Amino acid sequence: MKMKKILLITIVMTLINISKINAAGPILIKKLVPPEINEPQTLQKRASTWIEGQWVTVNNQYEWVSGYWTPKKIGYVFVNGEWHQSSKGWQWKDGYWKKIDLNKWMNLYS
Repeated sequence: MKMKKILLITIVMTLINISKINAAGPILIKKLVPPEINEPQTLQKRASTWIEGQWVTVNNQYEWVSGYWTPKKIGYVFVNGEWHQSSKGWQWKDGYWKKIDLNKWMNLYS
């Protein structure tokens, strides 16, 4: 089951990266509470990036995906999803891969 969720999040993140759209989910009265504590990852892996556990929008509903390691993408950094408040309520904006200057990327990871 966990592997299916990891595969699902990988597909979702790839689609977000391809479309370059920061997907947003439905508007809620209150923010959803994560079903687990998000422990910060202090381990550094040379070829991988840690993606924190976070909500993702699937079929206009929110699903929690636990933190996981994914291969680094040269020239990109991952921006975690976050809640945004408006006059109508709270809305989650999915995380996405942001393209950055290659020199900046090399400074971050060298």
